[in-house]
Amino acid sequence: MTWRGAALLAAALLVVAAGAASPVFFVAGLSALVVIAALIVVDGRRAPGARAVRATRDHDAILSVGVPNRVALTLRGPRAHGRVREELPDAAHASADEWRSAVPADLEYTVTPRVRGELAVGRTVARLEGPWGLGWRQLAPGAPETMQVDADVSAVRVYEALARRGQLAELGVRTLRLRTEGTEFERVRDAVPDDPMRSINWRATARTGQLMATELMPERAQPVIICLDHGRLMGVGAGELAKLDHAINAALLLVHVALHSGDRAGLLAFADTVSVTLAPRPGAAQMRRFLDAVRPLRPGETEADYDDALEYLSRWQRRRALVVLFTDLLDPDQSAALVRQCIRLRRRHLPLVVTVRDPAIDDMARADPRTGSDVYSRAVASGLLADRAATLQVLQRSGVATIDADARSLSPRLVNRYLELKRRATI
Repeated sequence: MTWRGAALLAAALLVVAAGAASPVFFVAGLSALVVIAALIVVDGRRAPGARAVRATRDHDAILSVGVPNRVALTLRGPRAHGRVREELPDAAHASADEWRSAVPADLEYTVTPRVRGELAVGRTVARLEGPWGLGWRQLAPGAPETMQVDADVSAVRVYEALARRGQLAELGVRTLRLRTEGTEFERVRDAVPDDPMRSINWRATARTGQLMATELMPERAQPVIICLDHGRLMGVGAGELAKLDHAINAALLLVHVALHSGDRAGLLAFADTVSVTLAPRPGAAQMRRFLDAVRPLRPGETEADYDDALEYLSRWQRRRALVVLFTDLLDPDQSAALVRQCIRLRRRHLPLVVTVRDPAIDDMARADPRTGSDVYSRAVASGLLADRAATLQVLQRSGVATIDADARSLSPRLVNRYLELKRRATI
């Protein structure tokens, strides 16, 4: 029953209670109680039934991990008022799951899953009132469903939208192009005062009678190999997501930019052994293959074996490539194999080591200690950061490029580094 029906019943019960002083009140109150109860039952029966109301959810076929995903809930049926509730798990981190609403209704909420895989969503439950507002009927017009959660594909859509409007600076991506850099011919144009002498096209100058320059563009069809470490350390949280999920999100955007630039993107995933390989290919279909390849990846329970993985990479990928290695660093002993293999890899390829910083450790190392436990925590955090910095310095001194960034700046820094390498024809 509704609060209105409950109030009427309570009033009838008060009259019944007053019957202790006078039998007339008892009979009148009891009669009113029976009549009101019957009205509540009849009113509940007149509320829309399960066959009359339909609920549908509209959302992306694949949800993005770690970001709000819009879900539109539509209810259609006879006009009524009541409450609508979505049976959502805690893992959905939904913005709302219950509404006081009329039917028909168009409702909206967001879910922010923090783990890739499947998100099981329950029924849509409605409790609709009868026309008198005394009784209600509960029904489940929406069926349960399983939503697929994948890497953050929304970042790719945002990148594309900003690229079309020429506003990539909003993402922190620099789009300035350096003329004459590259190895492949693009066009012959009129020379400008800041063109270097080596770019002057003397044949075109003699033919046209005015100074002409050759403009080069970065070479296309270069392999870009994403090496994903999904060992134990990549399961550590960095904010709301694990480091592996941050790495996959950044790698996804890099693959999109590389394919859009005409390069070939591939994948090698490993923990204690190589688990997934995807041969480098060009074209938009490679993005779908990349998503399918990384979908089953989960942080393992063992340490990453850099010797096994990068020796396999050297045998598997013979042509010079940009090797973007997503991993995590703990201490010099654990990282010794990474340093050794990256130095060896540099003889043929261009390695780029990418690590995801944990903002909690940064905050802990900067916090002012107030207790003995705080002092210990700060010392441990400072030691971890120092070991990390020492390993990165060893890599940099050996000629290995590195990026160490938190999740917010990781993707734009990675894309900027890739575009810089393309402009300088380093790959």
